[in-house]
Amino acid sequence: MTAASPVHLSVLDLATREYGQTNADALRNSIANAVEAERLGYERFWVAEHHGMPGITSSAPAVLLAAIGAATSTIRIGSGGVMLPNHAPLAVAEQFGTLRALYGDRIDLGLGRAPGTDGLTAMALRRTDRMDVDDFPERLAELIGFFNGMEPSSPLARIRAVPGFGDAPELWLLGSSGYSAQVAGALGVSFAFAHHFASDNTEAALELYRASFRPSRFLEAPRALIGVQVVTDEDPAVVDEQSAPGMISFIRMRQGAKPEPVSMDEARAYEFNDLERRFIEARTARQAYGDADAVASKLNALLASTGADGIIVAPGAAQSRYRRQALDVVMQLQRSGRLVGATQEAMVR
Repeated sequence: MTAASPVHLSVLDLATREYGQTNADALRNSIANAVEAERLGYERFWVAEHHGMPGITSSAPAVLLAAIGAATSTIRIGSGGVMLPNHAPLAVAEQFGTLRALYGDRIDLGLGRAPGTDGLTAMALRRTDRMDVDDFPERLAELIGFFNGMEPSSPLARIRAVPGFGDAPELWLLGSSGYSAQVAGALGVSFAFAHHFASDNTEAALELYRASFRPSRFLEAPRALIGVQVVTDEDPAVVDEQSAPGMISFIRMRQGAKPEPVSMDEARAYEFNDLERRFIEARTARQAYGDADAVASKLNALLASTGADGIIVAPGAAQSRYRRQALDVVMQLQRSGRLVGATQEAMVR
């Protein structure tokens, strides 16, 4: 009887600001979440890049990662991800080269091509109203060149990223579509799929990634993680209550607003209409909401259908103690052998 290695577990943190908190409170919570993830035994702790969202304070991943690196010692830390079209590749190389100089080979650089915000804010970040992403492969190649060396014919070949040149972090491509999956496969880099907000495309995107994968200096075989939102408690009423503020905020964002954090009192009093309830049901159907048994069932079903190498836990509860509870529950499922990846089928001879 043989079995493959355990499911790889990581964390995605948005530096969420709860109702009544300051931005400083939210950032301190994010650092505390990283410390807890390390204590529990998670492999990676990633922070996302979002802009102009009052309830999310992770607008500067490299800065936040510097603080997280100082508070931890063993867990891998990185971006989930840096939205490359928002930044000059040289600046990203210097920032993550600095993190490598400070914290060594614990650093991951996850890259995405979405803006992480609305069009107007993206224009302010990029100093242009050109919002297409046609130049993403060019920017990506430029960034890789700043770490590993440009082609001699490149007009940028004489530029050095200091720190950064000769000291590349582990590279990941992030995405919610087949495009990013194919780019990751063609480059031969690791891929993380945003199942936590694009759950309809997960299996197809991972199939594209594996089909297009070419071994490279970065990776010999494809490696994929999927983000999954987790809200868990043994009491179903707590799961519903902890989920509600995030759902209300998401509905308001879909309506074009940039909502402030929703209080628990407002969430308890809020009456979802039929359309909103259908939207919530569709959004949560393939996430991991419920007690420990329900979380195990949902995660195992996703591991089986996607063949992913691991899960990136995206805690979705309104309050920090329940977000950390989600981390604890998933790790306990792992330790008890209740998470079984698609490649972990026991074989009886």
